[in-house]
Amino acid sequence: MNSDIILRNKYRFFSVGAIGTFMSTLDGSILNVALPTIANEFQSSIDVVAWVILAYALTIVSLMMIFGTWVERKGYGFAYKFGYIFFLAGSLTCVAAGSIEILIAGRVIQAIGSAMFQAIGPGLVTTVFPKRERGKGIGMIVMMVSAGLMTGPPLGGVILQHFPWQIIFAINIPIGLVGLFLTSRYFKLLPIPETTHRLHLRGAVSISVTLLSGTLALSLISDYSLINIRVWGLLILSGTALVIFFKSESNPQTALFGLDLFRNRQFTNALIAAVLIFIALASTIVFIPFYLERVKNYGPQTVGLFLIISPFLMFIVAPLSGKLSDRIGSRFLTTIGMLTLTFGLYLLSTLGETTSAEFIILCLVITSVGNAVFNTPNSSSLMGSVTPDKRAVASGVLATSRNIGIAIGVALSTSLFAFFESIYASGTTDPVTLFVKSFHPVMLAAMVTALIGVPFCLSRKK
Repeated sequence: MNSDIILRNKYRFFSVGAIGTFMSTLDGSILNVALPTIANEFQSSIDVVAWVILAYALTIVSLMMIFGTWVERKGYGFAYKFGYIFFLAGSLTCVAAGSIEILIAGRVIQAIGSAMFQAIGPGLVTTVFPKRERGKGIGMIVMMVSAGLMTGPPLGGVILQHFPWQIIFAINIPIGLVGLFLTSRYFKLLPIPETTHRLHLRGAVSISVTLLSGTLALSLISDYSLINIRVWGLLILSGTALVIFFKSESNPQTALFGLDLFRNRQFTNALIAAVLIFIALASTIVFIPFYLERVKNYGPQTVGLFLIISPFLMFIVAPLSGKLSDRIGSRFLTTIGMLTLTFGLYLLSTLGETTSAEFIILCLVITSVGNAVFNTPNSSSLMGSVTPDKRAVASGVLATSRNIGIAIGVALSTSLFAFFESIYASGTTDPVTLFVKSFHPVMLAAMVTALIGVPFCLSRKK
């Protein structure tokens, strides 16, 4: 690999990855605003229209680890062409959708492309940026994620006010065509990897079934009890597929990517810390909007302003944290970030009916800064701990950990909330008081989860 050519063109390579990352996160955040409009047009129930989101998420989580392994053989040029083509095809399908079923199918096609973008972004950055700038590059990718999340809701509101909802998907087409053009123009400078490693079908299918059925089971826990046949049936399927996957991985002849990756202490510590922080953050993702609307009686526009705090601070702080990690390492920054997040979650656990807007903002700022300070150095530490031939796989595992952590966190926090709500229901008839009482222990549980992640930040190399 000609390192001089790669270094001279690193920002061109980055721009291709950045466009894909921005497009996929923008599409996820912008669509939430349009769901009521889509439900009305197709005369669909909330349960049905929710599959527009759920099918997208399940497809992504089931494919990212496979795609990370696949890119080892095919290279980043193929990967980004694949991602843009599928995302464009899915967007066109969504624009032309005449029924909710076709729209959901279009979202699945989109998700195939998005899974590729999310799986390989950190791997690409680690490949084209030198070691001394790895944190900076990953911070820039996080910045694009934040930009997509920030831009989506207000842009969606403007589009729905003046145009049909199909325009939300149509705006992906020119952006995707630019990304596809840049991929064709610049990525021929990156050589195709020389490897004889095969993509073994048994390992690929088993890990996909494990993640798909496990994530779907977790998503159903808030609606069904653990003894419901849907939940435990999916969990049994997930566990069985996981056993098949580990059996396949233990044999070098059939391994998808091998288990050696997880024997790497630096990699494993960073991975566990990432899963724990996303489990903790899931509680805020689910319950803070409900707190703001049901307890504080803020309108949707005001709630949106509160919720934009996190991606805004990620946009500002994550690149700075990444640059600093290039100089001083990841251990100090990940530890400080996790502790700051822990403190922020504790403050959130004190929110009540009379809490001022200024204090709520302070809580959200502290929590968001903690996440931003932690995220980039941790990702840089994980990606820097593997050999060049495992970067694409590690990138897919990292992306999967985020989705799995959020799925687990949502399932646990909603179940915990329901448990405490049933306990406190006999003592109060006021729904606001009941929500606050049930909300507090959920935030404390999230705080404890984040605190458990601190040793995994400390027990790594500088």
